[in-house]
Amino acid sequence: MSLVRQLWLSVILILMASSLTNFVISTYFERKNLQEQLFLKNVDDVNSLAMMLSQDEKQLTDIELLITATFDTGHYEFIELIDPAGKSVFKREYKEKTKSNVPEFARRIFDFEVKTGVAQVSSGWKRVGTLYLASHTQYVHEALWHRTKAFFISFLVISLIAGAIGSFVLHVLLRPLNMVVEQAHRFSEKRFMTLPIPRTTEFAKVVTAMNSLALRFKKIIEEGNKRLDELRYRSQHDELTGLANSETFDTLLDAQLKYRDREGHNVLFMIKIFGMSEISQRLDKHKVNDIIVNFTQVILDFAKQIEGRFTDVRFGRVSGSEFCILLTEAEDIQQLSDVLVDAVRAFKGRSRDTYELYALHAGVYLAPDETRTALMRRVQALLIKASKERALALTDNKLTIVAPFQDDIQWRKALSHALTSGVHSITFPVVKKDGSAIHYQALMGLELDNDVRKGGYFVHWARKLNMIPQLDFRMIEFMISKIEQENKAYDYAILLSQETMVCEKSVQRLRKLLTEHPKVAHHLCLEVRESVASAHFELFRHFSVTLKETGCKVGLKRVGDSFSTLLDLQELGLDYIKIDSAFVFNVSINATNQNFLRGLCSLAHSLGIIVIADGVTSKDDAKSLYENGFDGIISLMQQF
Repeated sequence: MSLVRQLWLSVILILMASSLTNFVISTYFERKNLQEQLFLKNVDDVNSLAMMLSQDEKQLTDIELLITATFDTGHYEFIELIDPAGKSVFKREYKEKTKSNVPEFARRIFDFEVKTGVAQVSSGWKRVGTLYLASHTQYVHEALWHRTKAFFISFLVISLIAGAIGSFVLHVLLRPLNMVVEQAHRFSEKRFMTLPIPRTTEFAKVVTAMNSLALRFKKIIEEGNKRLDELRYRSQHDELTGLANSETFDTLLDAQLKYRDREGHNVLFMIKIFGMSEISQRLDKHKVNDIIVNFTQVILDFAKQIEGRFTDVRFGRVSGSEFCILLTEAEDIQQLSDVLVDAVRAFKGRSRDTYELYALHAGVYLAPDETRTALMRRVQALLIKASKERALALTDNKLTIVAPFQDDIQWRKALSHALTSGVHSITFPVVKKDGSAIHYQALMGLELDNDVRKGGYFVHWARKLNMIPQLDFRMIEFMISKIEQENKAYDYAILLSQETMVCEKSVQRLRKLLTEHPKVAHHLCLEVRESVASAHFELFRHFSVTLKETGCKVGLKRVGDSFSTLLDLQELGLDYIKIDSAFVFNVSINATNQNFLRGLCSLAHSLGIIVIADGVTSKDDAKSLYENGFDGIISLMQQF
């Protein structure tokens, strides 16, 4: 039984006990008082009648008339005159059946026991007899019954009023309790939030203790994040620019080429600053470093300028004056190149020191089954060609897979038709060390160009046509239908886009859909990219809290670079995270990444978060990951 009900029951019992006690005591004394008053009335009436009968000498007829007159004008049960010999001389008795609203049980409870009034009647010195008189109790019963009904009606009214007031008071008093319960519930969901201290002393002690626990967790998370970030940054980032160093960027490219969607519209830009050697001889080291840092900001700003025209972006400094930008699921390479040319041109005119410099770039699409070495040779050759031709940029815009749809109208028509009747799911398991599945990763496939195509084939066009939320919603609808048709329901993870997460209308639409299918919702695992959650943290918090209320699980995908920047991680209630393939690729021979991932697993497990490795491609890597604390792995190649 809840505390509120117990309090209500206690209040009702106390109120009833006090009221009934008051009723019993007051009724007892009222009954006693009425009995005494009836007895005194009997005594007064019988004495008055006896005096009238004793005046002068009266015949029997006169006596009968006086007794009858008295009986008819009063409320008496009987009046009787008995002679000295004990014989009844005359008696009047009320024999009619009384009409009363008093129930029989009330008569038995009240049961008045009133003594009869007695007086002597004489005529001169001669004793005539003894007069007996008893008043009728019917009216006393009715008076006491009406009083009882009035009491219970007033008790009911007062109880209702007291209940209304009590409800308000309890609501105010127990408001902190509801907050404490909510905090405890969130703790059970691995969301360690703090609450303001309530005024009530007892609740304040509980909340203080709970807040202390939450703050302790927050401190642990912050310290762990700081250590992990320092470890990752030192080993994977260029000290001057903060971009990925050459070794790390090579790993990113390897992971992209071997694991990612091979139908993807992925772009690699290489940018080189020419004239740095001459500048280095003329300027001191600090000014040269400032130029490099300023140029780094230029390419970072370039990514902001084209935001919404790609899914993910990675930067790297591959040599002293060479930089790379990797864009996944990007729009047309030539259009992106034109934006980059304008950004670099603006950098050149910023100061006299940079006036002698010029930066060129080359851009290519990533090809399926291409090695990293071949890709870098291809883009470097294009960069050398641009230098010889004195071109600001050169791009190779040839795609290995060319879609037959050429413009917005054709793509919209094709996507709309596919969403209606051509949705497929491409699934593969997330396996534990013992081979059992944590859940299944579900990728969307659409029937386009007489084949089932994965996201990389069409996502850039769907983004351009503002159809991404529509794709996400349709995919979840499809998976709900799939789960409902399965004999044994499995859990499925679905990656949602930034466009869906940041759109309140889309989030509420998903919430409504999941609420309508409560038995299926807990089989769905909805995830977003770490970079999206980090860039829009408050929106991600809202997304997570809103959808977890439906029973589904929430996780992060491609985790690694920005995990330490997620503030108040302990309040999110994440169910799992999937580490980016760039961090797990060749991890068996990368001691630095092993240390980083071991710390990340420890931090996540302290919050009850499942840790999964994304894009594992070898048995050695799988073994190393399990040894370092991973709960599960994903491999599209299924080689082991």
